[in-house]
Amino acid sequence: MKRYLFILVLSLMTVISFPINNSFAATEPLSEEVFQWVQATPRSSYYFNKDAMTYEIGADGDADTNILIVPTVRLFDNMQIQDVIMKRQWRNLSTYRFDELSGVAEYLRINIKDKTVEYTECVYLDQGYNSLYVNYERPTQNMNTMSVKDVDYNFYQAILDYEKEHRKELLTKIIDQVKPEDLKAAGITLTKEQKKNMKENKKQRR
Repeated sequence: MKRYLFILVLSLMTVISFPINNSFAATEPLSEEVFQWVQATPRSSYYFNKDAMTYEIGADGDADTNILIVPTVRLFDNMQIQDVIMKRQWRNLSTYRFDELSGVAEYLRINIKDKTVEYTECVYLDQGYNSLYVNYERPTQNMNTMSVKDVDYNFYQAILDYEKEHRKELLTKIIDQVKPEDLKAAGITLTKEQKKNMKENKKQRR
């Protein structure tokens, strides 16, 4: 379900003018209203979806404000694309439509307190940001044991910094699913009407 939601978010994004290196293969720039650019290496450019960033919803219907769910995108330059294709060929894996490869979409589950990053969904993207329907796996990362100079560490930290700065905004988006104590800690005061709606919504979820 998450995979289809992620691809839907990518497919429906608004494309606006956004500077991007011409050596990258994607045919359309990513929307800066939806995606936050973080950094570029010689081979990849890193973005996270600030519009779809949210907190994990538990079985009880309440948000766990310590678990951050973040869709991300890495766009590749042509040399990185060729490297991906060659490595798949060496491993006798399919390279069907990989001539259309532009990058990858990855779903991160970040434990804010423990600073661990789990990759729950990873999929290759074509030049129109559609899934190539080829999934892969990446191991869980522990920021506590990573070098602060590590490219991935810097990416994760940028996401955490954004969450910290926009926590109130993120919680307000899902206010009906946030526990009162978490709202209070974030400095969010509910109106009587909002409190009433939250109680009614909780009853319906039970």
